[in-house]
Amino acid sequence: MILRSKLVQVRQQMAQNQTAPMLELGTSLLNQTTAQTRKLTDMEAQLLNQTSRMDAQMPETFLSTNKLENQLLLQRQKLQQLQGQNSELEKRLQALETKQQEELASILSKKAKLLNTLSRQSAALTNIERRLRDVRHNSSLLQDQQHSLSQLLLLLRDLVQERVNASAPAFITAGEQVFQDCAEIQRSGANASGVYTIQVSNATKPRKVFCDLQSSGGRWTLIQRRENGTVNFQRNWKDYKQGFGDPAGEHWLGNEVVHQLTRRAAYSLRVELQDWEGHEAYAQYEHFHLGSENQLYRLSVVGYSGSAGRQSSLVLQNTSFSTIDSDNDHCLCKCAEVMSGGWWFDACGLSNLNGVYYHAPDNKHKMDGIRWHYFKGPSYSLRASRMMIRPLDI
Repeated sequence: MILRSKLVQVRQQMAQNQTAPMLELGTSLLNQTTAQTRKLTDMEAQLLNQTSRMDAQMPETFLSTNKLENQLLLQRQKLQQLQGQNSELEKRLQALETKQQEELASILSKKAKLLNTLSRQSAALTNIERRLRDVRHNSSLLQDQQHSLSQLLLLLRDLVQERVNASAPAFITAGEQVFQDCAEIQRSGANASGVYTIQVSNATKPRKVFCDLQSSGGRWTLIQRRENGTVNFQRNWKDYKQGFGDPAGEHWLGNEVVHQLTRRAAYSLRVELQDWEGHEAYAQYEHFHLGSENQLYRLSVVGYSGSAGRQSSLVLQNTSFSTIDSDNDHCLCKCAEVMSGGWWFDACGLSNLNGVYYHAPDNKHKMDGIRWHYFKGPSYSLRASRMMIRPLDI
């Protein structure tokens, strides 16, 4: 019995021991289930909130989507318009390219024609220049012939004058005064301008000179005159040294005579100019001197005044005389060949009164004509010129 009682107790204790864990396990499961239920409830609440918010945002999203679709549609329409415009522009560009190609082909054709014409004109110009050179050569020959005839006429006139003098009383007797320039002739009582005879120092025979005894106080001895182109001024050094032409017309008195005159006394120089329109001007230099032949007839002038420009067209100091056969200028070129005649060329300079005589209207754009830069410009060939000198004490 005792054993049975103990056994029952043991069983009761065991039952109690097993019931307690089960209860604890059940309680634990119930707590977990409650917690999970609570979490599910919270999640359902959150889901409902999110669903509510999404339902609230849905209209806005729908409106935004509609706007985007409308904008996309407008963009597509604009793109189609741009594509149409681009297509039109491409057509125009293609048309312009075609037109430009046609114009370019036309221009190239015209260029070829112009080049052909230019080639023909160049050949014609070369032929004309050749003919002009021939004409100038022939003109020089004619001028030389005219010069020879003029010299012959002078010789004949001198012979006639000698015969007249031989049959008339002697005009100059032994011991009579010998005149060295026109100033002395006028002081002796002569008043009419014309050709007179002077005896220059160191000269072997008398010289015929033209004396202007009326212009600007008179007593002028002419050393150069151009007026009609009858005398050829395309001469060599020897001709310009000795002089040439007719004192009553176109002539160059001679560098040696001018040197001898200005060597013995102080002289002034006056240059008178006339254009083809009838205008006249002058350039006067207070002091004028010409060096010897060893000094290449070097020019020295001082004290410019006059109406032929605000400044002198004549190089004032230390300019040597040049001719076609004696190049003494300061240029690599030969100015006497380029500009023609004999003159005091510096670097071909601003003047040349011994250039080619051109008649109007062919006197313009002539660099080798009768030039005086500050009167009529660098390439206007004048109608007439005179250069004359007289003692400074007048």
